[in-house]
Amino acid sequence: MIALQLSEDRISFTERRNQIIDGLHALPGQIKKVLELDSQLKELGATVSQNKSLLLMGRGYQCAYFSAVIAEHL
Repeated sequence: MIALQLSEDRISFTERRNQIIDGLHALPGQIKKVLELDSQLKELGATVSQNKSLLLMGRGYQCAYFSAVIAEHL
């Protein structure tokens, strides 16, 4: 929020600042959508935990973190 405030006087950052603010406004709805999947994720976890091994494929740093969290709970 401080960075948004500091960039307020720079016209060149207006578009990016507006994108960030829009993303922050959308965040509660996105969190709610993920929390609604709780029972499905528990069911998936129960299924996956019965396996001896698991192969996860994906892109980006989020995938690596997600893989580590899953492996920790197996």
